Amino acid sequence: MASQYIELKEKTMKHYATLTMCAASLALAGCGGGSSSPTAAPPTGVTPASYATVDAAAVAMQDTYTDANGDVLAGVTVASETEVMNAANATYSGYVGGDLTSGGRLVGELSIAADFASETATSTATNFFHDTDGAYAGTLSGAGIIVPGAPGAVPQLSTTIAGDLTNGGSTHATSIGLEGDFIASGGDVVAVAGLADGTVGAGVLFTGTFAAEK
Repeated sequence: MASQYIELKEKTMKHYATLTMCAASLALAGCGGGSSSPTAAPPTGVTPASYATVDAAAVAMQDTYTDANGDVLAGVTVASETEVMNAANATYSGYVGGDLTSGGRLVGELSIAADFASETATSTATNFFHDTDGAYAGTLSGAGIIVPGAPGAVPQLSTTIAGDLTNGGSTHATSIGLEGDFIASGGDVVAVAGLADGTVGAGVLFTGTFAAEK
């Protein structure tokens, strides 16, 4: 009888010790099953930014509205003066990309905040990638004007984005002018697209296009 009592007491003490250890390590490991606590899985369907992904998206959007020279395609409707004047303020998101005289292509993500009421625009561009040199760190920004009834070859949007872009230990003072027109669909000003032209560093010319949608 005494031996049974001692055996029961030993089992109870061992069980208590196990429970104590489980409580202390609950955040690190589950008890009983012996499996680790679940960790957050990376988001699915999200592709890390790269030149290939950014450029593919840029080309697809650009080809919807303009040709390689930034001229609006046949069948695409440039917004009328009335449509631009009556448009609600909006932010347009898209891309700016172009060829460099030093070689290769540079493309980045673009945001244009259009204030139609005051006929002004504020633009930023970041997340730049070069087809061979990889990522360029830095942000370009600037302000511009909106001309609702721009005649002939005069663009409805004119703005310049500027700043420093860094790659491979070198800093490139960059300035890119954006000139384009607003695109209308069903009476709504849905996009803006056109020519992008400027410099990336000393003596390196940038020639390309931009497009952005709301």
